[in-house]
Amino acid sequence: MIKVGIIGMGIRGSLYAKTIEYNPFAEVVGIVEADGPRRKDAEKHFNVSAYTDIQKLCDDNEIDLMIIALPDHLHREAVLLSASRACHIMIEKPMATSAQDARIMLEAIKKAGVKALVAFENRWSPVFISAKEAVEADELGDVLFINTCLNDSIVVPTEMLGWAAKSTPAWFLFPHTVDMTLWLTGKTVSSVYARGTKKVLIKKGIDTYDSISAVLNFTDGTTATHNTCWVYPESIPLVYDFRFDIVGSRGAIAVDLRDQMIHKMTASYTHPPVLGRYIYGKPVGFAAEMLNSFIDDIRLDREPLVSIDDGAHVVEIVDAIHQSVESGTVVEIGK
Repeated sequence: MIKVGIIGMGIRGSLYAKTIEYNPFAEVVGIVEADGPRRKDAEKHFNVSAYTDIQKLCDDNEIDLMIIALPDHLHREAVLLSASRACHIMIEKPMATSAQDARIMLEAIKKAGVKALVAFENRWSPVFISAKEAVEADELGDVLFINTCLNDSIVVPTEMLGWAAKSTPAWFLFPHTVDMTLWLTGKTVSSVYARGTKKVLIKKGIDTYDSISAVLNFTDGTTATHNTCWVYPESIPLVYDFRFDIVGSRGAIAVDLRDQMIHKMTASYTHPPVLGRYIYGKPVGFAAEMLNSFIDDIRLDREPLVSIDDGAHVVEIVDAIHQSVESGTVVEIGK
């Protein structure tokens, strides 16, 4: 039985704990959560030991797999401690919020010789797996251009995340689209150019960008545009708006996840998700499949679908995007 510790019991940490309840090869033995009421709820609901300190969790329990579901900017120390204890690690995206931190974490993980996975859950999405198969079967010909758009409702930075000012829509959302771009095409980014806007959230006392747009230039002379914002009105059908277009020399693919095949017409306008949800209490969907797959990687000694190098490289690219926003210049990758 793989013994699991979870650091952070917010939306994602709770989902992972619930997923493990249905996995016959793993069990949660302890959790870490700074928020008192949330910690007590998790301790009671999952019947596990609850801590405020990661070191204490590790001292009191034998941990095989550590799941790090902390806010974006708090991953480094948790990863370094977990690696020092020779725990396998699953890290919420982004791996870090600076390329320097990602390099330090990458070195520690490789030195420890443990398996690690950054939670790029869309690699388990049937939609993107279909796109991957089409690209690999050469149905599109040469991939010439990619256009992505991933947005969130303003509810996300103003209500869901108490730490939005320590992040940006690019750190929160671009890891998904950048990873998909690299995974689907196998292309290498040579440079980035980006611009950002601060108008709405800063007036609400949240000093971060409303939106960021970036152009990724590839070594083969092609480009991808990446757009993101998290100030969409609350009436947005889903909390997120995700579109991903790939244009090739012989064909194209258009992914639109705004419409998940059901429209509720009641007193209030809602659009319930069907691509990831609970079915009779059991979590199903990309995130649950990703965690179950990683547990199998550990017990069967397989290489994870997402390498830790993939996670670090995405951080490098998104870090360069922020540098470009701040400098107003093109930033080269790997220089």
